Amino acid sequence: MDLLAQYALYGLVSAGVLALPASALTLVYGLLHYPNFAIAEMVMVGAYVAIALQVVGVPLPLAVGGAGLLVGALATALDQGLFRRVRRYGPLPPLLMSIGVMFILQNAVRFVAGNRMRAFDLPVLRPLEVLGLRIGPYQLVMIGVSVALLAVGHLLLARTRIGKAIRATADNPEVALASGIDAEWVARIVWFATGMLAGVAGGLLALETVVSPLMGWNLLLPVFAVAVLGGLGSLSGALVGALIVGLAQEWSTLLLPATYKNLVAFVILAAILLWRPSGLLGRARPSGR
Repeated sequence: MDLLAQYALYGLVSAGVLALPASALTLVYGLLHYPNFAIAEMVMVGAYVAIALQVVGVPLPLAVGGAGLLVGALATALDQGLFRRVRRYGPLPPLLMSIGVMFILQNAVRFVAGNRMRAFDLPVLRPLEVLGLRIGPYQLVMIGVSVALLAVGHLLLARTRIGKAIRATADNPEVALASGIDAEWVARIVWFATGMLAGVAGGLLALETVVSPLMGWNLLLPVFAVAVLGGLGSLSGALVGALIVGLAQEWSTLLLPATYKNLVAFVILAAILLWRPSGLLGRARPSGR
């Protein structure tokens, strides 16, 4: 039982990291109705940016936050320079565009930083004891930052004018436009938030593991499994999906080698597509798009 609880704690750490890019994925899908396959590569870029900022002397919290801002700016530029030009033609062109961007980002990082694995220069800290369970201080930071960002995102969507504009545009873009809401302005806000969440997720993930150009590729399937399981377009669903996938992946290591974690994510993804394609908390796609 103690072993199950210990691995459940590890699952919470994994869930915290997965929930951020999955929320970013579901934000774009909820507003624009196409999946962004480049989201995992944005996480990878965020990890490299955070490490590069720390190398030049930026304190760790500012390095992670700076990665979020810079990747947010990158995501906005990608939307305005590429995705905006093809959105009017339906979901397939931007979906294919996102696959192209995925490979461009991966190979751009290879060209600039090389293939060598990198990591933060951090002191080794002793794990903490919490209710008889062991957890590293950096893992606690990962959980705390993820929960804080998701809580702030939920409040912004539910309580602010920007959030209401996003929800109105996602629900019925024609009515939102008639109400004076600028759909392109809303898209820019959502893409910046998408990049920011992905960039911070990359910085947090670099606290726990080494970083390589293939990091995003290895993260893509679990992120999609989380988003689809929770329901594309649902932020609360992304959190629920992250908890389920994170716990399932960590518990699976009690029986299977850790290299099979992505297989577990694929099985969950396949099962939810067969059983409930809209996800646990998802809803039918809005009409008129």
